[in-house]
Amino acid sequence: MNLLHELSCANCGAPIRVMAMRGSMVTCDICHASFRIPVTPTPEPDLGDLLLGADFRDPDIPGWVLLQRNQIEFRPGAPAELWATFPLSNRIHPLLRTPGPFDDFDISATIRFIKGSYEHVSAGFELRAGDEGDYVVRISAQGTYSIGWHTKTEWGGFIVNWTDHPSLRKRMGEPNRVRVIMRGDQVRLYLNGFLCASIHDSRFRAGFIRLVLSPSPTTELTAAFSDLQLREVK
Repeated sequence: MNLLHELSCANCGAPIRVMAMRGSMVTCDICHASFRIPVTPTPEPDLGDLLLGADFRDPDIPGWVLLQRNQIEFRPGAPAELWATFPLSNRIHPLLRTPGPFDDFDISATIRFIKGSYEHVSAGFELRAGDEGDYVVRISAQGTYSIGWHTKTEWGGFIVNWTDHPSLRKRMGEPNRVRVIMRGDQVRLYLNGFLCASIHDSRFRAGFIRLVLSPSPTTELTAAFSDLQLREVK
């Protein structure tokens, strides 16, 4: 059932009148910020104030630093998506990042794997990235997730090794919502609205946030991203 909502933009305060489902995304025509319409209670915490959204209809992605323009295309739609294609590789590739560092935050995005090796491809976030290293949170096409970390020059190891989770959709092309809340030394990971990991780790206190993907050593990867939101921790 569609509901008529009178809304104000969470970023600039401009009035927005939309016909949308509860829980769906809307984008302000004035500042191009994206945010979620309030929903009834769910297993995940309420959203805090929007710090930075991404409108993937706009190739400039206001508020974000685009890192791999040659490998990226923007596809309008509902929702608009950023499509990234990378050749075979065993590296994690950043697509875009925040212009400055953050300590505590709530970051989320919807990810779809379009093409690639089902056994190997993954995507997600690098978090609190700086000179000392970063955290990396990823999901795979196989319905698994992991939480790891890098040093400045190499892979450091897993905090949570690749683990199955029943909330993840496993078919290529299916959307999965990934949300990470970081407060102090606590890391909480939500997948499609369900809490799947809550840990404490104090390696990195603040840094950049990057959207990333990881192709296979044997085949290229195409992945689609939408509804990227950076929010205050509520």
